[in-house]
Amino acid sequence: MPAISIDTFFACTLMIAVVIGASVLSSEILGSHIVEYQNLNEDNYLGTLSENILLNAGIPANWGSNGSIIPDSFGLAKNGSLSPTELDIDKISRLNGQNAFALTYLELLNAARLKNIALGVSVTQLLDVSLTPYSNSTSGNSTTYVFEVSVSQDNAPVAASLNCYAVAKNFLSSINSSTSLDGVGYVDVEIPNASNGTASLIVFARAIYDSRMTAYGVYLFEHLSTAQLPTDSFLKLSPLNYNLWVNPNYSDIILENAYAFSYEYESNLTVSSNSSYTIPVFLDESPIVLVVTGVNASTFFVEWTAYPQIPLDAGADFTNVECHIFSYVVDVGGALYSLKLRFGGLSQ
Repeated sequence: MPAISIDTFFACTLMIAVVIGASVLSSEILGSHIVEYQNLNEDNYLGTLSENILLNAGIPANWGSNGSIIPDSFGLAKNGSLSPTELDIDKISRLNGQNAFALTYLELLNAARLKNIALGVSVTQLLDVSLTPYSNSTSGNSTTYVFEVSVSQDNAPVAASLNCYAVAKNFLSSINSSTSLDGVGYVDVEIPNASNGTASLIVFARAIYDSRMTAYGVYLFEHLSTAQLPTDSFLKLSPLNYNLWVNPNYSDIILENAYAFSYEYESNLTVSSNSSYTIPVFLDESPIVLVVTGVNASTFFVEWTAYPQIPLDAGADFTNVECHIFSYVVDVGGALYSLKLRFGGLSQ
């Protein structure tokens, strides 16, 4: 073959290789951009769904206040609120599976109008309040228990003021304390020895820099009793529309006292005409802890729940599963909470 033909052959071969290589590279780059664009559209779409749940009250707008109403459209906003992040206390409570009026997952998906997209909703307190028994001593006719209280946010200590309540058989008291800058404080609870049996300590912690940063913790313990704390609940407590519905889990239960506590207020609850307890509307930026005492046969018990019924985790379980998470700080009943909306990926 002539030399010029050989040169031409190699030149043509090189040009073809360059063109093929460029085409492959362009295809890879374009494919990468298409995937990124699809992911971007998916994030935007799910972000819009998330904001719609956050900012809209749903249909009907008062679906939270009536336990028999299944919403046609799912939204958590408080109807008529001037704040875009204020959620309805009853809509939140109806997401808690422990509430007798809770939405089922199917009802939640249908109301959110989601097809082939999994949805999870979780609401937690911004502050973590941890209670640990520290010591106890008996003197005369009473016993004093000392509890260590730790308050933190995202594992960082929080200096907070503490307002606490102790409930036992025929006994109620309030205690004030505070944590130091390291987020740790101590609470002394003195209980008469005659009030033996199950007792409870309810602690409200309020960050010194923002009164809306108020959270609670509850600790049940046996006072001068060798009995173990029961693992089963005696009552199903369901707060809704500022009423506490009490459903006994056993036939021989006798109810004794019922209380409502917030950071600044406490109140004895009275039975309303529909056989539920009326929850007072406290002018307080605080969750409400509801406590009911009673007797099952000869066993004295203390049962409690919170209003709004937080923490809660409703809907799909995304443990070890990739999902899209949208997080918000929201106002429920004057206090601040963390709302997370989780979505599974769009079906292809």
